[in-house]
Order: sequence, then structure tokens, then C-alpha cells
Amino acid sequence: MKINVKRIPVDGEILRGVEPPSIMDLDEPDVHFKHEVAHDFLAQIQGNALLVTGTVRTPATLRCSRCLVIFEHPLVVSHFVFHQELHGEDFVDLTPQIREDIILELPQRALCQEDCRGLCTHCGKNLNDGPCQCRPKHEDMQWHALDQLKLS
Repeated sequence: MKINVKRIPVDGEILRGVEPPSIMDLDEPDVHFKHEVAHDFLAQIQGNALLVTGTVRTPATLRCSRCLVIFEHPLVVSHFVFHQELHGEDFVDLTPQIREDIILELPQRALCQEDCRGLCTHCGKNLNDGPCQCRPKHEDMQWHALDQLKLS
């Protein structure tokens, strides 16, 4: 998104609109942007600098880290701030800053729902759809010897 700094009035300019999802240009297999990136900005010239503040919104299509289901997650940058000294430029491109702020809003561990139960470790069934038919193990003997240690 490029701003023409020469046309910004003294009291600032409100900039509302959308950018194509292609501005995200993210090469991640589990994160996709299929919808437009909406923005609502106030652009101001302060002395010899451009100040842009506002919000950015877009949904991201993510893969749940527990059950592998693909879902949409809304991303909102509620305090977008861009400040740059001007040195005679007519246009300033906000795209890299918008992209970075949206990426920073991505969850570290994407979950389709807060209490996602994930997949059965034996048969791979999505446990959010109900219990699987696997017989529960009575006891895992792998660590049994360590349980018998007397440490005091």
C-alpha cells in the first residue's frame, strides 16, 4: 500500500480500504492468506515525518497443530503504527510494515478450538469427533523401572 505524502492535508487524512492477499507473500505450508487485508488508517505529516496509525484486519487460514484440521483465524493489528522521516519522497510504501505486523499476530501454536483433543496416537482418529475404537492400554511399562527408584 503506497501513500502519496504530498496530498496529505495539514489535519491528516483517513485511509480506509483493502489490499489483496498477495501482499502477505508467505511461504508456509500451514498458513495461507486467501482474503483481503482491510485497513483503517490516519495518516499525518508531523514536521518532516510521516505518521500512520490505525488498525489492520484479515483472516488467516491455518492448520491446527493438534488435530490437523484447516480453519480460519481472524487476525487484528489494533495498534498499527508507522513512522518514517521524509527526505523528499512523494510516495511511502506501508506494505512491508503491514505484512510484518500481521505475521506477528499469528499464534505460535494454532488451535482450531481451545480444548482441541487432537488425534489418537494409535489409529489417528480426530478425537474432537468422538472417541476412537482403540483399546486403552492398561499401563505403559516403558518407565516402570524408574517408578521403583527410591530417591530419599
